[in-house]
Amino acid sequence: MNKAIISLLLLLPNGIGALSTPSATTTTSSRDSRRNKILKGIDASQFRHPLDRDLTNFFSNAPLSNVATSAIQRSLSIVEQGVRLDLLSSSVKVSPNQMPELHESIQEAASILDMGVVPELYVQSSPQANAYTLALQNQDKNKPAIVVVTSALLDRCSDEEVQAIIGHELGHLKCSHSLYLTLGGLASTPLRALPLVGSQADKLLQEWRLAAEYSCDRAALLVSQDVSVVAGAMLKLFAGTSRATNTEAFIDQSREYEQLLKDANPLVQASIRRQQRTHPLPVKRVGELEKWFESDEYKAIVGGYN
Repeated sequence: MNKAIISLLLLLPNGIGALSTPSATTTTSSRDSRRNKILKGIDASQFRHPLDRDLTNFFSNAPLSNVATSAIQRSLSIVEQGVRLDLLSSSVKVSPNQMPELHESIQEAASILDMGVVPELYVQSSPQANAYTLALQNQDKNKPAIVVVTSALLDRCSDEEVQAIIGHELGHLKCSHSLYLTLGGLASTPLRALPLVGSQADKLLQEWRLAAEYSCDRAALLVSQDVSVVAGAMLKLFAGTSRATNTEAFIDQSREYEQLLKDANPLVQASIRRQQRTHPLPVKRVGELEKWFESDEYKAIVGGYN
């Protein structure tokens, strides 16, 4: 089973970013002695983007949602079986005996987000720096969820940046994005044939997918608890090289974009907003992340734990 099949089911990619350019020379930094706070009892609703939170609540409380949820979970479990077999046959499964530093990294990240079952982590050979998950959390220890990172991503990012990217993927799992986005897509299908209403439904689903990425950038920040690390990971992924290391300049770039967009001609603004994207614009992600890092909401989450 390949990625094309999964993408048809709205599952791939749920990664923090994907690039097609070859990776540059490795730049790694050793994990320091600082231990991040374990956010025991944290719920996904605490870090979801507002739109992601509102639509998730709406569809989870909708009539017959339990029936639809069960059907979706059964379908996704079949997909997961094929993906697991494919990964076992063609990728490297991380374990205490295989890439132990990565195993420790995902164990710590899952512990910070208080995930009962730690997902399986695989390393896939690819010239694209990417990470993805099926985004459906499984509480069965015998069938844990799956997270995949590519070899190019490991070569490009530091250990801390890789863990932040893993945290983004764990955010998708914590939020059960595959389940709820699929549920929203199915529920909106009858509306798409209606004039005006159909286009509004499509627009709302598109905005929800983008909001889901913002939610998971927040999860990455909660794992890292250092905005410069998450911004650094984004910078290297979006630049396509490990030579881009000035996160402050990248954050300044996001501010410049926001100001130029604000001052732009209304036609230009409308054109940019109409663009269809699977992920938010890179500078928007950094800007949104910085705002949330400075927010009372983030400080209340992290400050509430010793």
